[in-house]
Amino acid sequence: MKQSEQDTDDLLPTNGRKPTYIKEQHNYNCQQFFGNISNCTFTMPPATPASSMQATASTPKRKKPTQKKTAVAASVKPMTIRYYKHGNNGLLQRQRHRVDILYRKWTEWKWIDESTRPEDFDRLFEGLPCHCNINWTSTSATLTILLQELLKQSFVEKQTRCTAKYLVARQFGRTANSSRTRIDKKTEDRISFSVFILDTSNPLPERNSGNADEEDIQDSAFYEVCAGSLRATKGI
Repeated sequence: MKQSEQDTDDLLPTNGRKPTYIKEQHNYNCQQFFGNISNCTFTMPPATPASSMQATASTPKRKKPTQKKTAVAASVKPMTIRYYKHGNNGLLQRQRHRVDILYRKWTEWKWIDESTRPEDFDRLFEGLPCHCNINWTSTSATLTILLQELLKQSFVEKQTRCTAKYLVARQFGRTANSSRTRIDKKTEDRISFSVFILDTSNPLPERNSGNADEEDIQDSAFYEVCAGSLRATKGI
């Protein structure tokens, strides 16, 4: 036996089965599975340029801002009621006098905390963005309905977005409630008195002594002057 034949025999499997050979091998070894393949073109995806890969790797990703909208809103000063008319000194003086009376009444009715400073209360009616630091101690329904009545008066200048709901939430930190079933008759009257006081076209009640320089700001006096049965001052 020749040496080449002996080498070939050594490569044959021991179980007697002979391997099957494919004479032609093309198309990336697909022929042995699918038969003869023709009219096909195999392409590889283009390589990514090195400059593009470097640019992508060197470009840092922008982080989304983590600051919450509530934090931004909290830094913005809330609006106030635009009541004062600074172009008319005579009217402005009367308005400040009315606001001073209102401060005394709201404190008496325990609508605001006694620690509220008069100058903070005064700023509520300036119409300029400001944190007035007024601690409202009555109900949210009383505050909401009171502001609704004030803002629709002709002596209060209208401002976009300055609604009762806005002021209750942003200026006083309360939840608005406009349900009139939550206020009693006494509260309704006191809301009416508040509007009456701020309207400088309305006279204020005099003291029973007849001293026209000093008003009687008791609730009973307002009941009577609103009913038209009590003498009232004219120039204040």
